[in-house]
Amino acid sequence: AQRGRAMRPRRAQAGFSLLEAIVALTIFSLCAMALYAWMSVNQTTLVRVQARDAAVRDGRAALAALELVNPMADPSGRRALPGGLEVRWESSEIVPRAPGTGAAGARLVFDRALYEMQVSALRQGRVVAAFTARRAGWETVRTMRDDDF
Repeated sequence: AQRGRAMRPRRAQAGFSLLEAIVALTIFSLCAMALYAWMSVNQTTLVRVQARDAAVRDGRAALAALELVNPMADPSGRRALPGGLEVRWESSEIVPRAPGTGAAGARLVFDRALYEMQVSALRQGRVVAAFTARRAGWETVRTMRDDDF
């Protein structure tokens, strides 16, 4: 009688066993945690890149604002720019003041000097970019006469 039972085919099993379900859930959980960690690192990196990009933009805007600054006339100062950006600078003379000369050596109407400028770009009172730039300063000190040509 026992032999007959052993020979009978078992019914096909429908669904998953509890052990198979636990293993599948564990594998899925491990993959989900790895994916979440990867996405978290990417999000952090994206935020850092965006902050750095904004700082570079602000630094370029500050440098563009310095194009209008004559450090001989304005050795230090501040300018408010559109968008809430403020530019501050302090300059010091690094090549002494000298008369301007043309290509042929003739004296020109201005004196010139080279300045090093310490520049800060601020948003809401917080420095977002800081750099050093060298700029020429000038001052008109003579007049040109017709016989100077």
